[in-house]
Amino acid sequence: MSSNEPSHPAVLSVLQRAGALSSRQRALLFMLRSALWLVVLVPVLMVADVLIHFTDTLRLAGALGMALAAVAILGTAAVIAFFVRPPLLRTARLLESRNPALGSKLVNILQLEADSNSHDAEPLTRELARRAVADAENALDLPALPPLAREPQIPRRALHAFVALALVGLLSLFGGHYVHQEWLRFLDPYGDHPAFSLTHLEILKPADGDKVLYGASFNVEVRATGHQPRELFITAKPVDDASPPVTLPMSARGDGTFVAHLENIRSRLEITAHTADDGSRSHHHLLDLILTPQIGATLVRITPPEYTAQKARELPYRFTAVQALEGSRIDFKISSNRPLGPGKILLESGDDPPSNIALAPVADGPAETAAANFTADRSGRLTFSLVDAAGNAAIENPTASLTVTQDLPPAIAITVPEKDALAIEGLTVPIKVDASDDYGLRSLRLHIAVNDVFLPMQEVAFDTNDTRRHRMEYSLDFAKIGAKPTDQIRIFAEAIDTRPEAQITRTASRKLEVITEEDYNNRLREKVDVAMIAGKYEAMLKRLEEAIAAQKRIEDKLAALREKMAAKPDDEQTLEEFSKAYAEQLQLNERLEQMSDDMAKFGRDNPVYDFEKDLNEKLAKQAQAIRESVAKNREQGEQALEKGQAPPATPNEDMVKGMEQAAREQRERLQGGSDRAKEEIEAPLQDLAQLHELMKDFNRFQQLTEEQRELAEQTKAYQDKPQLNAEDRLALRDLGARQRELAPKLDQLEKKLRHDAEAGKEKFPEAAASADELADQMESADMPGLARQAAKSMLEGKAGDSHAQADNLHEEMNKLFEDAGQEGQQGVAQGFDRALTLQHRGMKGGDSLRQMMMSKNFRPLPGEGGNGGGLGGEMASSMMDGEPQLLGGESLMDGPIASAIAGMGDEGGTGTPGAPTARLDQGDGSDVDQQSARRTSTPQGTTLLLNYENIADAYFRRLTTKP
Repeated sequence: MSSNEPSHPAVLSVLQRAGALSSRQRALLFMLRSALWLVVLVPVLMVADVLIHFTDTLRLAGALGMALAAVAILGTAAVIAFFVRPPLLRTARLLESRNPALGSKLVNILQLEADSNSHDAEPLTRELARRAVADAENALDLPALPPLAREPQIPRRALHAFVALALVGLLSLFGGHYVHQEWLRFLDPYGDHPAFSLTHLEILKPADGDKVLYGASFNVEVRATGHQPRELFITAKPVDDASPPVTLPMSARGDGTFVAHLENIRSRLEITAHTADDGSRSHHHLLDLILTPQIGATLVRITPPEYTAQKARELPYRFTAVQALEGSRIDFKISSNRPLGPGKILLESGDDPPSNIALAPVADGPAETAAANFTADRSGRLTFSLVDAAGNAAIENPTASLTVTQDLPPAIAITVPEKDALAIEGLTVPIKVDASDDYGLRSLRLHIAVNDVFLPMQEVAFDTNDTRRHRMEYSLDFAKIGAKPTDQIRIFAEAIDTRPEAQITRTASRKLEVITEEDYNNRLREKVDVAMIAGKYEAMLKRLEEAIAAQKRIEDKLAALREKMAAKPDDEQTLEEFSKAYAEQLQLNERLEQMSDDMAKFGRDNPVYDFEKDLNEKLAKQAQAIRESVAKNREQGEQALEKGQAPPATPNEDMVKGMEQAAREQRERLQGGSDRAKEEIEAPLQDLAQLHELMKDFNRFQQLTEEQRELAEQTKAYQDKPQLNAEDRLALRDLGARQRELAPKLDQLEKKLRHDAEAGKEKFPEAAASADELADQMESADMPGLARQAAKSMLEGKAGDSHAQADNLHEEMNKLFEDAGQEGQQGVAQGFDRALTLQHRGMKGGDSLRQMMMSKNFRPLPGEGGNGGGLGGEMASSMMDGEPQLLGGESLMDGPIASAIAGMGDEGGTGTPGAPTARLDQGDGSDVDQQSARRTSTPQGTTLLLNYENIADAYFRRLTTKP
């Protein structure tokens, strides 16, 4: 090496290495010191958060600050360690300070090194300096110099940092929930990490995984432990949209729990419970949604076709059966909790292909409502499919049946007359046609033909379409149309409905045959008896009795008022009570006048029985007496009221006394007339009715004799047959059943004869004796036994015995009828004369006896049952099946007389005594509804036995007849 080249002593390299080591040591020491402060800052921040409750932003800033500080420390340390080198002189002094034995050698070496390289020094000087440096290097322990650059504080600083870090770590590990929570609050500042509070809030509902229906409500429950808050709130924050959160107050239950109600939930909600100052809050709970659409309130609207004129009906619908008229429009409106999309209603009907009916959202309505409509033209099953706007389908697909009804044809019937009838000449027959239609009548038409020549049609047309029922009434005046006896009148009616393709219904023809009055009376006489005729007279006399009772009540009121006025002359109620009594008297007088008019016009000119003419004359006289009594009562009343004032403002005692006297005198006059009427009308009717019962008993015996004759003649057809075939035995058993039915009829008649004889022996001894004699002879001959014996032979198929026994019974009955019957009829005639002439002031019977003999209305004894279709027996009613109705204006009703004859006294009978209970017709045009003349007898023991025997016979014939 030349003397001019600079030298590089080894000591310089050692100093450089020592400087690098010193920089790394300084960097490490800086890191340890900074780490200690960072570790200490962590609990300080946590404590500050516990006390101040940093916001999420502040916690984020703190966490970021700590992280940035750590990064800055690491960066600074790295720069110091790798890029910062202390000057050699500083390093030499550091080493000399660390090892006093070095003295100032290292500094001197650096000075000599500088001199050796200085260009201003002499070459010799530089050479000497280099030699001095070399000598100094040789004297130094160079490898021991770099370790002297290590920082002695690093172990202590490391221990401090470790201890602090360990303490924080231990605190974090074992500090419990709140320490963990604080770490989470800084590590996850925007997470669900409530701050420390003495009030702990826990959301009980919703729990994890709880869901609520879209649009439904939910009750949030929160439990507060620790320090109890005065008030609590919940904040519900929508998760799925940017809607603002909603804060609601909660209600305390008193047990540490609070509740709040959330309504119309349409988004997933993050729910947090907190105090008013947000010092305490709960964890967030998520309330999830069920997005499946639910079927809510549903309406169905049924709009009938326009021609029905019916209003549309809108009803809540629960997917039950729907019924609608064909052509009706059916609208369904279904609401849901979700906004709805296009769904459908499937209509399945038999073999027809199914139809899809669109169930679309309502254009101008809520998004949660869908509607569908269709015209009902066929029945089937409806299936509802609901879909929301997001494409979610409802879980339930309800079904319902659809029944499409048809517009039925109208119903029409001729209700008056009820059946084909025989009508008396000159009568005005009321015709009533009742029609109905399920959706409306358009017109009714009545057709009347006389001997197949039609009169002008009677028509009723309806302006409105909603007439569903109508009664058409028409009075058919025989005189006006010129109908004569034997003329045939045919009536039928038609009804047309409002359906566009109109439907018509026509009644069957009702036939009326015009008969003479005499023919009408003769037919009626066969079906009635005096008891039935007496009912109308009894009803009229009962009206008179009721008027007398009303007059007595007025009289009593006036008497009580007079006594009251004598005791309290100034009583304010006097005028009111007197006015009421006066008004009642006026009304009663009007009723009496109406009754007198009815009495004067009572009965027909040609009645059923001739003796009725005398009765009607007596009623006419009674009517005149009633009119005169009313006139006198009015005159006396006007005199009592002083010049006709009605009534005066302040009645005096004399006025009341005068009115009382007028009422008493009228009551006495009416009572006298009633007593006379009972003697002259009711008493002979009662006797005649009792006598008629005896008369009908003989007629009944004659009827049974005729029945037996027919049976004997018919059995003769099988008498001479040596062998009966199956058809013959069947015919003979049928005759046997009829023969057996005759036995209880004979028993019944025998009892009836004795009963009626006992009842009439005092007044009609001759007729009663004949009845007793006939009953004795029937018993002596054992006619019911003979009938049963003959019936047994017939049922057993004994042809010869059957005829002989039946013929024998007929001969016995015929002989008795010729003997006792004729004698009985003579006794009846004598009793009839006595009933009319001797006891009742010479009533004229006329041809009444013959007329009464025509009756076939047999009344069995009470408890014996009936064997006819009418009032207690055969042929009693003109309304029997198969017989035409009789129209002629005759009223028939039961009263006390009929009840007494039936053995029920005044307490019973076939009808209410004195009340209108039967009419053979309504030919007089009366608007008063009367009961039908058809009467059903109550089955008694005998009747039930006969029915059972008939059934047994039919069953026996079925088993024994060869197919």
